[in-house]
Amino acid sequence: MVDNITLKCYDKEVYHHLRYGTFVEKSNWINGRWYDKLVLNNGKSGDDAHDLIIEFYEDFMKIYGSIRKWYYGATSLDDLTKTDLEKAWRKVAKRLGISFDTLRTFEISVIEIGLNVPFDMECVEMIHRIRAFKSKCYELNDSRPTCRKFVSGFFTAKIYDKIAEINKDNRNVLIRNPDLYPEKNALRVEFTLKGGRRKVLSRLKVGTLGGLLEEYTRIVNFFWRNCQAFAFDNIGRRPSFRPKRGSLKELTDYFVILGLASLSHAELDGYTGLLSKGAQRDFRKWLRRRHEREKDYLYPDYRIEFTEAIKWHLIDLIRLNNRQRRDNIDL
Repeated sequence: MVDNITLKCYDKEVYHHLRYGTFVEKSNWINGRWYDKLVLNNGKSGDDAHDLIIEFYEDFMKIYGSIRKWYYGATSLDDLTKTDLEKAWRKVAKRLGISFDTLRTFEISVIEIGLNVPFDMECVEMIHRIRAFKSKCYELNDSRPTCRKFVSGFFTAKIYDKIAEINKDNRNVLIRNPDLYPEKNALRVEFTLKGGRRKVLSRLKVGTLGGLLEEYTRIVNFFWRNCQAFAFDNIGRRPSFRPKRGSLKELTDYFVILGLASLSHAELDGYTGLLSKGAQRDFRKWLRRRHEREKDYLYPDYRIEFTEAIKWHLIDLIRLNNRQRRDNIDL
């Protein structure tokens, strides 16, 4: 679940060891005016190659990048279990020539928590239904057919088509090799906390890599709670006419809802914006009443489809982690 992360270290011995040590080839260094940079590759080739970056400033250093891509490969859609997350950081510590206990003390400055969730429906269809997150303080920062991104202060909620992103960044590797991921629809749901250790600690209740590994259940609960904060617009699929009393009004109401079903949320907002402010308020009240009547015409509940898919993928991830733990014990 943990993906992109930024860790900071203020330990002078570790700083000296990593900046002036001879355990890496000189070609891995990038010299800059304000800082030096160390590129730590994952040892994979081609489209699966991925780097973690270590930057050295005057009195601290930071390591950042996608630990998931670094461990599994850039084109992988596998999500890190708790067991694999620890294995990945143990591998990093070994490559850097420091103890894992030392690495555990590094402070979390930025953390991204997310899942790649397989969907039966097209990702763009689900993304199209998402209209808000939590409250009005979360502004819609990115709105495309393949992405919705909501931002408020130091917190970001984002949903996008993962397959489309990989194809864009890796020269259509999945199109050239469709067997790499049989499921063509993978919805990426992720939440990012930034702003330094205090901001992360206040939201997540963990502030170091060691705390992250010890309190991993908090990560799962944090992700699950936020997944339920998305607001969905169910308008968009053709409704089925199911009259209860066989009245003419039921039929005319159905025709109105059928017309609304042909418009996206953005289109409705665009038309509403042409009205005066008073008329906009009246129209939105009218639209809310129509939304209530949608239940009579058997609209699909996108929220249920969304949360159910995430719930079962989370369960699969937890089961996989339990099997990995048992295998490690058996060894």
